[in-house]
Amino acid sequence: MKRGSSLIKKDHKTIADRISECRHQATSQQSLSSLKELLDETNDGLVSYELAHEFEKLGKDKEAVRYYEKAESLFKKDSYKNMARAAINNIVIETLVAEKKKKKR
Repeated sequence: MKRGSSLIKKDHKTIADRISECRHQATSQQSLSSLKELLDETNDGLVSYELAHEFEKLGKDKEAVRYYEKAESLFKKDSYKNMARAAINNIVIETLVAEKKKKKR
């Protein structure tokens, strides 16, 4: 049974609202925990993407890449898949640049 587009839009709005609530927790650890719970509940690409972004902000690149990859696999639209892939590529490039700078010292 196919869901109507208005129901899908409502679901996406609800998820976006819940992501916002998670991101506005008092601490980064609470935000991560809240986003992980939401991802377990929804298995939604946008939730995984936001979780990856939170890990990236904390400098936890391995975890960030893991969740960006999950987001990429969960997204249906190519534009969203590309967004997740670009985030992964940025982390890889930043890591390579940092390693190159270390070697020059």
